[in-house]
Amino acid sequence: MKFSCSLFVLSSLCAFSSFAATDPLVGKWKTIDDKTGYSLSDVLIEKDKNNSYKAVIVSTREIPGAVKIENCSKCDGVNKNQPIVGMTTLSHLQLDNAKDSTYSHGQFLDPFTGLRYDAYARLSNNGKHLRIRGTSTENGGGRNITWVKY
Repeated sequence: MKFSCSLFVLSSLCAFSSFAATDPLVGKWKTIDDKTGYSLSDVLIEKDKNNSYKAVIVSTREIPGAVKIENCSKCDGVNKNQPIVGMTTLSHLQLDNAKDSTYSHGQFLDPFTGLRYDAYARLSNNGKHLRIRGTSTENGGGRNITWVKY
């Protein structure tokens, strides 16, 4: 009986840990800027209490020949002049279709320009690249951003 109970607990723990580890978006990602091709920051993607994804900036990098930006001086509202590290750059992203690895309903904040975008994303087949498409209602423009998983 002890063996059966131990086996059940062990198999349950293994099943839970493999289930928890299977979410392909959760983890640390390197951002690649579509305009410069440089990696500007590292973000950590987590699921929030509403089962949506959010990304928080955990570190930034300098672009050669440019001044490193520490605060979001071009942001408005609560993010105005706040430190970029620790800022939520992607929020409310929801899985649309698990088969196609597509996500939508997100909001993307570019802390280097202060612009906000509606965000849609697609995860690559190997799960290592997240391609984010941002469309702006503020300026009519758009962004294509790629994040690479560590």
